[in-house]
Amino acid sequence: MAATKRLMKERASLAKEPIPYITFQDDDDDDEAMSDQAGINEWRFIITLDPKHDGLDKPDDIGAAADSPYCSPPRSPSKKSGLVSAVARATKSSKRSSNGDVKTMGGTAYFAFQLDFPVNYPFKAPKITVLSNSYHPNINTNTGEICDNLLTGEGWSPTINVRKICARLRRFLCVPDPDHPLESAIAQTLVEKPTDYAEKAFKYAGEECTLEKAHTAMKTGKSGKKSTAASK
Repeated sequence: MAATKRLMKERASLAKEPIPYITFQDDDDDDEAMSDQAGINEWRFIITLDPKHDGLDKPDDIGAAADSPYCSPPRSPSKKSGLVSAVARATKSSKRSSNGDVKTMGGTAYFAFQLDFPVNYPFKAPKITVLSNSYHPNINTNTGEICDNLLTGEGWSPTINVRKICARLRRFLCVPDPDHPLESAIAQTLVEKPTDYAEKAFKYAGEECTLEKAHTAMKTGKSGKKSTAASK
C-alpha cells in the first residue's frame, strides 16, 4: 500500500507539472490506463529525444540529444580517439544546450519504456524495460533489459522518483557506457569504430525509433524484439 500511495502522489505531481520530453500512456489514451491497482504499478511512456529539450535541465542530468547519434547525422572522424573526441563533443554540445542555442540537422528519436514497480518501492528500484527496438550497448536487444548503475545497480536510492528516473533514462540514451555493456558487439563498435557506431545508430533511429513505432510499443507492451538488425 505504501508503494501505491507513493505512486499516486508522484502521478499527481507529474500531471500538475509534466515533463516536456515524456508522454505517459494515460496521457495518450482516452481511457484511464493507470486507474486501478495493476495499472498504478505498471507505467509505460515515451521519451522524445529532441535537441530542443536539452536546455531544460543540467546536461549531466538529462544528457544532450544534440550530441546523440540518434538525432544528429554522423560527423567526420576526429584526430582524437573515438571516446575522447565523443566526450569533447558532448561537453561542447552541453554548453550550447545550457545557453539554449542548439542547432542540429538531425531528427527526433522516440523510445518507449515500461516501469514495473515492486511492492516495496521506493526502497527497491522498479524493473525497467525498453519496449522500442534499440541500437545501444547498454540495452539487451532481445529483452529490453538495461544496464545503468543508478537505476539497476548499487546506485539506487529511495530518494529517486519517477521524474528523476525519466531524466536519467534520457541521459542513458544520450550517453552510452561501453565499459558495462549488455551488447558487447555494439560496445566494441562504439570504442573501436565510433564513426561506424554513429552511422548505424542514426540509421537505426530513423527506421525503428519513430513516433508511430514508439506508440505501438507503448500501447501493446511489445516491440518485435525478434529483429536481429540491432546486433549486426
